[in-house]
Amino acid sequence: MAAQQIQTKKRAKSDLREICERLFVETGLSAKALSNTYPVTEQTISKWRNDTSRDGKTWDEKRQEFITAPANIRQVLMDELRKVAEGSESSINVKDLATIYKVIEGFSDKVNTQVVYSVFKEFDNWMSDQDPELALQFVHFHKLFLIYKAERE
Repeated sequence: MAAQQIQTKKRAKSDLREICERLFVETGLSAKALSNTYPVTEQTISKWRNDTSRDGKTWDEKRQEFITAPANIRQVLMDELRKVAEGSESSINVKDLATIYKVIEGFSDKVNTQVVYSVFKEFDNWMSDQDPELALQFVHFHKLFLIYKAERE
């Protein structure tokens, strides 16, 4: 029975460590914030944070990888823009922020209007061979969409 209780405590501590690691890495919570939220001391979190025995990386290294992952860069920068818009001090130089914002736009899922135009043109030419009347309807809507898209850019 005592062995089972020890296993349960070890599992609970392991689960707690995983929760703290995820919050530290993905949300940027500090050791102090974690210790105030969960039943663990800052010293224990510090030990966990610097322990590389599990996968060869510290929590700080994992945080850097998480922040710089292409999927997360946009979110980090948008959060920074939100802080500035709310009147907080930017932790990024404003000139750098403008440059970074241009990079964000480069990550955008949107396709530029010129590419859309080229695809529509190729499609419309193909469609005119298939069904000329239907092709005219497509051309009309393609034109409307291109105008809409150009106005948004």
